Amino acid sequence: GDEYTYVSMNMKDPILGKNKDLRHALSLAHNSQGVADKFQNGHAIPAQSMLPPDISGYDPAYVNPYQKLDVEQAKKLLVKAGYPGGKGLPELTFETLSDSKNRQQAEYFQQNMAAIGVKVVISSNTWPQFQDKIKNMKAQIFGIAWTADYPDGQDFLQLFYSKNISPGPNDSNYSNPEFDKLYEKALLMPPGSERDQLYH
Repeated sequence: GDEYTYVSMNMKDPILGKNKDLRHALSLAHNSQGVADKFQNGHAIPAQSMLPPDISGYDPAYVNPYQKLDVEQAKKLLVKAGYPGGKGLPELTFETLSDSKNRQQAEYFQQNMAAIGVKVVISSNTWPQFQDKIKNMKAQIFGIAWTADYPDGQDFLQLFYSKNISPGPNDSNYSNPEFDKLYEKALLMPPGSERDQLYH
C-alpha cells in the first residue's frame, strides 16, 4: 500500500509548538530528497502535502514552499524565530528506534540541522518506549511512518484532526479549527471531485 514516512514535530512542545518560523526553518534545512536517495534507494519521492499520489484528493500541481532544501532561507527564518545561528535555542531531541537504519536516519537529520546551527541530540528507544513517549506527548521530534489502511485521502487527513491527538493517531498533536471544519465537512461527502476539491 501507500506509505508515508515523515519527521513529526510535537505541536504541544513548548519550544516547537508556538514557533512557526522555527518549524519552517527546520523543514527547509531537512533534505527530504537526500533521505529518499540514501535510505529508500531512490524509490520514494519527497511529499508535497499530506496525501500521496494515487490517493483520492491528491493534488499533483501543489508545491509546498517548505518542502525543499534551502539552507539560506532556513537560516533567515531561524533569525526571525529568535534564534540567529541557533543561538539561544535549547538542544532539540530526536526520538528514534534503536535499529541501525532508524539510527542512521536520525543522524542524517542531526547533520542537516547542524548546517543551520541547530543542535539535535538523538534518543534511541525500544518500540514500547518510543510509543509511550509519543502517546504521552513527551516526544519532541521523531521519525515515523503511516501506511494507508484504505486508499482514501481521509485515512491520511485523520492524522491532523484535533479530536485524534495523542493517544489517537494524530501523533504531532496538530490542532487547527479551520482544518477540523473542512475535515468534518468532507466526512459527510461521497468520494468524487467535489470532495477532492475540499481536500485540496
